[in-house]
Amino acid sequence: MHETLGQVIWIAVKPIIKIYLIIGVGFGLCKMGILTADATRSISDIVLTVLLPSLSFNKIVGNIEDQDIKFVGIICLTSILIFATGLGCAYIIKKTLPVPKAWGGGILAGGMFPNISDLPIAYLQTLDQSGMFTTEEGNKGVANVIIFLAMFLFCVFNLGGFRLIENDFNYKDEESGVRDSERSSIASPLASIPEEGEFQASNNNDMSSSSSSLSGKSHSVVNGEKNGFNSSSETPSELNHDQEKNMVTKLGAGNSSSSFNQNLENSTTEDLGDMPMASGNNNDLQSVQSSIATSVDSHGSAGDYNRELGIPAARRTMSQPVAFTEEDNGSLGRRQTYSQYSLNSELALTPVRSLDKRDFPAEDMNDIVREYSNVDQYGQRRASVVALQNEDPSNDQASHTSSLQRIKSSNLTKILTSDATVSKKDIEESGSSLPKCIQKFPLTPFIVFFLKNCLRPCSMAVIVALTIAFIPWVKALFVTSNNTPHIKQAPDEQPALSFFMDFTSYVGAASVPFGLILLGATLGRLKIQKLYPGFWKSAVLLVFLKQCIMPIFGVLWADRLVKAGWLDREKDEMLLFVMTINWALPTMTTLIYFTASYTPLDCEDPIQMECTAFFLMLQYPLLVISLPFVVTYYLKVYLKK
Repeated sequence: MHETLGQVIWIAVKPIIKIYLIIGVGFGLCKMGILTADATRSISDIVLTVLLPSLSFNKIVGNIEDQDIKFVGIICLTSILIFATGLGCAYIIKKTLPVPKAWGGGILAGGMFPNISDLPIAYLQTLDQSGMFTTEEGNKGVANVIIFLAMFLFCVFNLGGFRLIENDFNYKDEESGVRDSERSSIASPLASIPEEGEFQASNNNDMSSSSSSLSGKSHSVVNGEKNGFNSSSETPSELNHDQEKNMVTKLGAGNSSSSFNQNLENSTTEDLGDMPMASGNNNDLQSVQSSIATSVDSHGSAGDYNRELGIPAARRTMSQPVAFTEEDNGSLGRRQTYSQYSLNSELALTPVRSLDKRDFPAEDMNDIVREYSNVDQYGQRRASVVALQNEDPSNDQASHTSSLQRIKSSNLTKILTSDATVSKKDIEESGSSLPKCIQKFPLTPFIVFFLKNCLRPCSMAVIVALTIAFIPWVKALFVTSNNTPHIKQAPDEQPALSFFMDFTSYVGAASVPFGLILLGATLGRLKIQKLYPGFWKSAVLLVFLKQCIMPIFGVLWADRLVKAGWLDREKDEMLLFVMTINWALPTMTTLIYFTASYTPLDCEDPIQMECTAFFLMLQYPLLVISLPFVVTYYLKVYLKK
């Protein structure tokens, strides 16, 4: 049965409508402040560690047979060709058109790695409901896409493709870096709190008149002067590290909430001084609250304001609500919180609840950097608060850390459970625990790093699933097919391990919707800022090559495979279809996360983020036209549907 041209066009367009509706949901949740940068990262990690591995295992075990090993090889070869063609196009653009030198590796990565995951899977899962393909063919097509995805992960992580992005960044040395003591005067929330005696002023007075009373104190606290640091005797990286560790120790950042509260009380009382509040001065407290809220709003977003404070996110996260209330003797108490924010002598503002973040202006790229940045201005890895706490010899609780806590906070765990936490340093440190006789071989760090990345949940799921699928009697424990041997079934006449397939099917079904929602949230934070002169021409041309010219190569490659006898046009039409649409996909959205992870929080000119955002924003509007056109041509002309 042949479909009319109009029917084929509608079949090709319908999946795009569904995909963009889901992307629109993520975009809206981002603009409403519900799907924040923090929430986006948490959900992304859930997708990478649980949902996507479940989907991968279920589709591969259920739809790949032992005789399909030839097709796996063809998929791997096709993946290499897709990556190489995109890299070649990007290299030509880089050499012939204006491209910032600081984004030379980023444009190569953007041309090389497409978004092989949620987009083609969502497209296939809609297409198999249209009657163009059967449900079984659709499931096998999803399994083929997941093998493409495994090759993508293999090239980006195991083989170090992320280094293309990292090489663009040139960090400051100790001479060019900005020391804490050299920073200009910082607007601090403490500067808005008047000292003793100034609460007697009229409630209608401008709070700015009292803002200077604590500016010197808050400035010295931020710079570490209060803790006795001498910037002239220590390197900047050591200074920042010691400051953070000293701060964590002072605040009592441990497992004991009582000790934390006691240290917090002492710290607050010491730094704020005696600030008695008379019963009639509640309006002064409200004025302070208003001043703080106005300061945040004036910066456009919470991320902008936090960066203006010049305090790393690792310090802000330790902030706790500090409340002031009147007791019978009129002394300082702790029950009424300062609106949405916490006041602490050594920590900047932080929202008390995630619900309160919705009152902020919409998040932007600066918030992506705030959440994903893994380096300081010197290119050193930012240490977590827990790591600083455990390094402190005076912290008794560090020695009692459980094995689970050590595993959970290890760098390897963070690498395996997140998508943008690797760097050159991870390669250099790989194999450091091996015997010296093995470490002396030059390739040891690369081999160990390669093997460590095979432990990523999605990679492990694909490896295990393919192993099971290629051994018929093992596969028979999970599913029953025409190619599996008959073995004794469970009491319900199902394979003994069919419950595991039920589990992975149920959990994995959420992977693609969540992935598309996260894609929409990411696009919602991007914005076009200042561009390198002439760069727009380079970006537009590369997008055109990726989404309009490369699909032609895909059709030619599929035709070449058929003529060579490697594939059959009728029996393998789903595999041919999957290969063709993968040539037409936009750039991976992970590019923006990798770029943010290598961008320091205090970066003055984030040209890499600006170029990446502009490049990604160009592609998804064009995808609405380019992908349905490729699908329509392939179905109607090549497959003669």
